[in-house]
Amino acid sequence: MELAVREPRRIWWARPRKLCALERPGGGGRTHRADRRRAEIEYLRGRGVRLVVSIMWSRHNLAAYEAAGLDWHHVPVRSTEDGAQALEELLPLLRHELKPAGAVALHGDSYTDFVAAVCAAHLHEARGADPAEALASAARAGLTVTPEACALLGVDSGATEALMRVR
Repeated sequence: MELAVREPRRIWWARPRKLCALERPGGGGRTHRADRRRAEIEYLRGRGVRLVVSIMWSRHNLAAYEAAGLDWHHVPVRSTEDGAQALEELLPLLRHELKPAGAVALHGDSYTDFVAAVCAAHLHEARGADPAEALASAARAGLTVTPEACALLGVDSGATEALMRVR
């Protein structure tokens, strides 16, 4: 039986074919569905993802990544407001894990503001990208970008909102 492939509803390829941020494969919270999870994990595998980083407080999906042959890393984050320490842990991890072939996917549960902030911080650090522009790009891709995510990166949320209106 061939496995279905489904692009996640909210996904931002911050670095095409290298780094994406998304909602938990299968949907977050009460909208989570096992068949959708399998199809979205297959989408990630088909796009070259070899490592999934979960920032969910729970360990949901980790066994599914193992079963699909994907490596995973778990950094529980309670809230974006309290995410500074996790951000400092994840940036060196991304520097290291983005060097080899393959891609890395970061996900939260339903809320995607912290993973959007992590990817924007990585783009700033690695490529000199404007964090406000990166967050606006994440928002245009369907991720949630909150004032707390902007504050974590020292970005005025009004600047991100203005950039979203321009494009």
